[in-house]
Amino acid sequence: MNKFISKRMRREREPSMYGDEDLSLTPDELYSEYDARVSLEDAEFVYKKCKELMK
Repeated sequence: MNKFISKRMRREREPSMYGDEDLSLTPDELYSEYDARVSLEDAEFVYKKCKELMK
């Protein structure tokens, strides 16, 4: 398990929702489709691991 997934997702949560006020960039300007795919894959991985722990 990549122990950095949670840390990265936490760090990126606010800019992914609100953009970067200092740089005057929207979330769409900060992130690409590739970024979205990687984040989705990471979230699915974490969800799967959590679900396994609940069994």
